[in-house]
This record gives sequence, structure tokens and C-alpha cells, in this order.
Amino acid sequence: MRSFLFVFILLFSIEGTAQKLVKVKLNENISLRLPKSFTPMTEEDKQQRYESVRLPIALYTDPDRMVDFGVNRSYSRWQEGDLKILQDFYEATILELYDKVKFLDKGVKTINDHDYVIFEFESAVYSENEFQRKIAKYSYLMYGLEGGTTYLFNFTCELRLSSQWKSTAHAIMDSVKLK
Repeated sequence: MRSFLFVFILLFSIEGTAQKLVKVKLNENISLRLPKSFTPMTEEDKQQRYESVRLPIALYTDPDRMVDFGVNRSYSRWQEGDLKILQDFYEATILELYDKVKFLDKGVKTINDHDYVIFEFESAVYSENEFQRKIAKYSYLMYGLEGGTTYLFNFTCELRLSSQWKSTAHAIMDSVKLK
């Protein structure tokens, strides 16, 4: 009985590692809750790890730099009624970006009175030579439309860490408030 209790506690602590979330206001239109341990990425981190023509609204990482959360925006002609088309477009894009994709969830979800297209998935990019390694990730992406702007909320971690972070990713996304 003691060994069962020990295994139960061990599994619960691994699966249910709850992160304390704190409210963060990114700008006048966006607020959400992030793990207290997350900090904004340094300029060096941004340059090394992300390539983008547009500067993101925010990029955060955990103390070990293994788990990232970011918010980007693009000005587009998507309208609120275009969510299904947007979903199809970005699903095709995701499938093209990776060698292997396993969707855990996808669709339209209402959060805080706003509709978002969500993609929760595991991905892999295989090595092309002996100098590279396979990259396996867990990602939760959420696209929101507001006033001619597409907002992308992106949570990513190495696949081996996903069981520790999946519930936190959901809690972050469920806290997003877009005005």
C-alpha cells in the first residue's frame, strides 16, 4: 500500500506540476496570466532563437530557457467571420513546417467572450545530417482576430517536458483577454 501511495504521489507531482500564474498586461489590448517564474526574453535570446520581420509584442521564457511563450501580431484582411478559413490556412502551414505533426486538439474555442482558432500539437523535425539532431516539440497555438489584426499566442516546449507543462499551457491560453 505504501509503494502504491508513493507511486501515486510521484506521478501526480510529475503530471500535475502546477505553476503559479500571475497577471501580465502586455499592452492596452492584451492581458493574460503567466507563470511567475517566466521572464521576458533578452535581446540575445530573441536574436538566437527567433527570426521574424516584425518584432513580437512579447516573448517570455522559463528560467531554464526550455519553455517559451510569445505573442505576435500581423495586420491582415481576416475578419471575424473568416475563422474557419483561417483555421484551414494555418493548419496547412503547420503541416508544411514540420516533418511530423500529431494534432492533440484543433478548432475554434471561445475564451473570455472572444473566439480563437487553436492548435495543440506535437511536432518533429528530423535531422538531415550527422551534425543535427531531431527536434521534437509540444506547441499550443491560438489565433485571434481583432480589428484587422491577427494575434498569435504561442506556447512551446520540448516534447519531453510536455507532461509537466501541458496544463500550464492550457491555463495560460484560457486566461487571455483580448480587447
